[in-house]
Formats: sequence, C-alpha cells, structure tokens
Amino acid sequence: MSDSARDGEGSVRLVGTAHVSADSVAEVERVIEEEEPDAVAVELDEGRYRQMKGGTPDEIAPADLLQGSVALQFLAYWLLSYVQQRMGERFDIDPGADMLAAVETAERVGSEVALVDRDIQVTIQRFWARMGFVEKLRLVGQLLLAVVGIGGDEEELEMDDLTDTDVVSAMMAEFRQFSPEGARALIDERDAYLAHNIHDLRSQGKHVVAVVGAGHKEGIERYLDHPEELPPMSSLTGRVEKRFSLFKAFGSLLTLGFLAFFGLVLMAGVSNGTLLRLFVAWFLFNGVVAAGLALLGGAHWTSAGVGGAVAWLTSVNPLLAPGWFAGYVELRYTPVRISDVGQLNDILNDEALPIREVFSRMTEVPLFRLIAVVALTNLGSMVASFLFIPLVLPLVGGDLGSASEVVSVLVQGAQNSLELLRGLVA
Repeated sequence: MSDSARDGEGSVRLVGTAHVSADSVAEVERVIEEEEPDAVAVELDEGRYRQMKGGTPDEIAPADLLQGSVALQFLAYWLLSYVQQRMGERFDIDPGADMLAAVETAERVGSEVALVDRDIQVTIQRFWARMGFVEKLRLVGQLLLAVVGIGGDEEELEMDDLTDTDVVSAMMAEFRQFSPEGARALIDERDAYLAHNIHDLRSQGKHVVAVVGAGHKEGIERYLDHPEELPPMSSLTGRVEKRFSLFKAFGSLLTLGFLAFFGLVLMAGVSNGTLLRLFVAWFLFNGVVAAGLALLGGAHWTSAGVGGAVAWLTSVNPLLAPGWFAGYVELRYTPVRISDVGQLNDILNDEALPIREVFSRMTEVPLFRLIAVVALTNLGSMVASFLFIPLVLPLVGGDLGSASEVVSVLVQGAQNSLELLRGLVA
C-alpha cells in the first residue's frame, strides 16, 4: 500500500488509500508517525481543504456557475459526491477521512502540509469538456440510477476490495473503456499534476509522505521514477478546447432554419402585416412557454420574466440561451453555496420521504432551484421553437395558414431570391 521513490536530494513515500476506508486511515496515521517527514502531501486543493477543516463554504461565482454547461458539470459533481457519501455511510466512515487523518497527523508530528491536487472546478470542467455527448448522457444516467439504488453492485463490495490494487486497476480500466477522454482528465492529468507537485517537494530536498487515492498511485510512481516524462504544468490547467458539440451544431442548424424561413417569407412578398403578426406571435409564444416552465422550477417572477423576454433570441443565436439571463437575475434572490451539495445529499439519504416530498425539499435548496430555473427556461424556449409552426402558425399566419400554403410561399421566396441573384450577377 506504500512505496518509496528517491532522487539525489529528497525522498518520497507514497501511500495509496481508499477514500472511504477505515484501514486506510490507520495506515496513513502509522506511516506519518513512523516517518516524521518534512512534508505530508495530500490529494486536496485549497477549497476542499478549507471545507474539510470546517471553514465556511464559498459562494459560487455567477459567472462560473452559469457559463456554458457548468451547471451540468456541477450536477455531475453533486451526483458523484452523493454516491461517495452513500459508500461512506455503508462502511461507517466519512468520505475523505484518509486525507483528514493525514492533515491532522502531520500537524501533530510537526510536518508541513502540502496541498498538491488540482482545483476541483478545473478538473470537473476539463473532465466534462473532454467527454462526448453520448458519454455525458450515459454518465448522468448511470449516476441517477445509482442515486435511486438501481444497477449498482454496492451490496457486494467488501472493505478489503476497496483497498486492493487489482480491484482499483480493474475499476480504472472499466472507466477508460466507458470514457477514454474523461479518464484522461479525471485520472491521467491528475496523476501528472500530483506528481509535478510531489516532485517539486522532493527536489527541494524534503522527505515527503504523499497520501493519494489508490487509483493514482501507479501513475504517480511512474512519473516520479521518470520526471523527464512529466508534461508541462501549463498543459494540465486552464480550460480545454471544447470538442465538437452535437447540441451546438443542432442549435446552429435551428438558427439557419429560422433565418431561412423568415428570409424566404420576406422574399415571397408576404404583407408587412403578416410578418409583424408572425414576429409578435413568435416573441409571445417563446416567452410564455419559457417563463411558465421557469416558474414551475421555482423561479422568482422577475427571473422568469427576463428569461421569457429573451427566449425568442435562442432561435436567432443559440449561444444566447435564455436560461443564463434568468439565472443571473435569480441569483439576486438565490445565493448559492457549495454547502448546498451537502443539503441535497441529506435529502436524498432520507429514504422515508416520498418522491413528491423529496422533490419539494430539493427545490428549497438554492443550488437545485437555480439549476432547475436555468434548465427549464432553456427547455421552454426550445419546445416553443419546435411547436410554433404546427400550433401557432396556422392561427396567425394569414396566407401561411396551412402546410401547403407555407410550402408554396417558401418556394416562391426561393424563386424570387434566385431571380434577384441572377440580376445582380448579370
């Protein structure tokens, strides 16, 4: 469970742990007390360390929470923490007890505590950005099934299995098969990041005991034995260039379809009155549906109104999702903190609550309510965009009241456009 790696200056002893193992806690305490190292390196970042020591959880910055798909990233992080907490309850130990034991034992023997892990928000962002669309759906789906207790092998786990290297390796191999790119961010990059910081401590001539998850132990050992193979630190931080997004591609096609429809209708010579009715109907229908779903998610009426007012823009520019606007306004009434994750876990852990009561209590937690408002506002705008032509257009379209009339007008618009282009070329 532990090994040593040395260079010409300092030395490192690695201790691989399971984060919900009482045996790991005992091993960590024993090794640190025996070694009395200059520094104890722990797999923690500043935020998790502060929270573990009982500090006040930070508020989540609006720009961080609402940017892009960060809300979904935070949802995945919450679900992962929930599954880990459930495992901790099964084995009667708090998740992260191994790291807490390392910190407290280091302080007791007078060793420096070194936080060597990457910021959790950076890791989750890079993990999410590297995964494909199908992988994201599978991950969230499997986590949701784990939350409700379906499809898991938790009852078959034994504590010895959790700290056994072969089992950990098998778990890592399974995750790589599930999502190779996700494993790169969640496992390989963190191996390198942790190894970088541990190697720096060793290079300063310090004797180091490094307490890390068992899944990272092999990768860190490899880098410590061959530090020349470490990738540049700059390649392990910052935002990842996003992969091709099926959702954004679909949104772009929807935008092109929207512009093409109204462009051809205009070129067909449809009356200004009809065009005005179409735009007003588009604005109102998108707004009402988006605002209605936002209110259903628990939004303040001001937030819902702002989301509804800009909902029509989603079809013009899919990068301007109305949920972001609604979310920013909602944050005026709903301050979100990292501690909300713990509240959500406590609600889900109460197995006596009926599903309706679970949902009701979850909507009272600011983080869940904010994510619901953002998601439902975006969903409302998207649904309205799809339903506008079959439901609303026949009522307000005038000459566009039936499918055959729509096709006829679009064909006429296309013909007029071609004639205009020929005239310009000639």
